[in-house]
Amino acid sequence: KLTTEQAFLQHQTIVADTLLATRVAYYDVLVAAQDIVVRDASVNLLAKELDEQQRRYDAGTVPRFNVLRAEVAVANARPALIRARNNHRIAKNNLAQLLGYDLPREVWENIPLQLTDTLEVAPFNIKLPAAIAQALEQRTELGALRKAEQLRKEDIVSARSGQLPSLQAYAGWGWRNSSLSTDLRDDVDGWQAGVQLNWYLFDGMATRGKIAQAKAAHEKSRVELDDTGSKVELEVRTAYSTFIQAGEVLESQKKVQEQADEALRLAKSRADAGTGTQLDVLSAETALTEARTTQVQAQYDYAVAVAKLERAIGALGNAKPR
Repeated sequence: KLTTEQAFLQHQTIVADTLLATRVAYYDVLVAAQDIVVRDASVNLLAKELDEQQRRYDAGTVPRFNVLRAEVAVANARPALIRARNNHRIAKNNLAQLLGYDLPREVWENIPLQLTDTLEVAPFNIKLPAAIAQALEQRTELGALRKAEQLRKEDIVSARSGQLPSLQAYAGWGWRNSSLSTDLRDDVDGWQAGVQLNWYLFDGMATRGKIAQAKAAHEKSRVELDDTGSKVELEVRTAYSTFIQAGEVLESQKKVQEQADEALRLAKSRADAGTGTQLDVLSAETALTEARTTQVQAQYDYAVAVAKLERAIGALGNAKPR
């Protein structure tokens, strides 16, 4: 029974690790898709600025330098878009592999895998003491080690049995030739029953050695359980700290994109009125792209932090043995 329960807990550990890997891979696809949107918007924004500067240059209101600077800005933004598309392709391949999809060989580059979800994750509320207590109670790794400790304890009982007498009983029906006759047809048959008692009073200290070995294995299992418990607590503390950081960063980025949009609008208005420069507009466009990228990354970091914290406290793949 203990061996079966231990095997089930070990299976649940693998399930929990697979669930975490799948969730992270899923978020990788989402963040890569969002990054493409951000980078594509940045290229389009800079391309519009290039068209505006080209029209002004043709009208003779700005120097050639403005056009060249806008062209350089567009050229610098394109590699980031190319990398984002490549990251999206790689992320979809990783997710498809984790999901066990058998991809057709004719699909070379872009897997037709479209996710309809978003990176927005519901708030996850838990305090550190409760998280540690839940992890020590629900982590399947600890549960498997507890079963191993109980198994080693049973080994001590089994080893001690060598010091006790063993009693065997037997019964059955049989036949044999009579030892008092030379006629092979003269046989004796009937039921046989008996009891046999064995007690090894001295076995060369073999039983004592087995008991000492079983006790040492039991003590080792207890040490492993305590050590793993400490590692689990450290994992929970680390995951919780990362979770707090991700939440704070996400909260700090809520108004940044709106502010960056307003800053770009004001920069363009000043440039149209002649009180601003093209550099102000390009700087505002760069700041807007950075704000969008930071916000997407903050959403991704928070989603991954929640998933890893749930794994650390044993909330993923935690089922009961049947």
